[in-house]
Amino acid sequence: MFETVTQKELRAQMEQHLLMVEEVLGGLDQFVQGLERRIARIEQGLGLEAEGISASGWVADLQRMKAELAKLRKS
Repeated sequence: MFETVTQKELRAQMEQHLLMVEEVLGGLDQFVQGLERRIARIEQGLGLEAEGISASGWVADLQRMKAELAKLRKS
């Protein structure tokens, strides 16, 4: 098999395979970037920050509602 393949043909095949690998890696990179954007939107919506939970977002809203409900129950 190797006797029939010239160095030029082998180089062309390797270049083709490298192009395919680059395309796959580029697609994976785009997919990961999309996931990172989705995670950032979810974290923002939840009100999550590096220091903990912020005063805005779904979690903060839920905590405020729970506190108000507890006050109503005590009244």
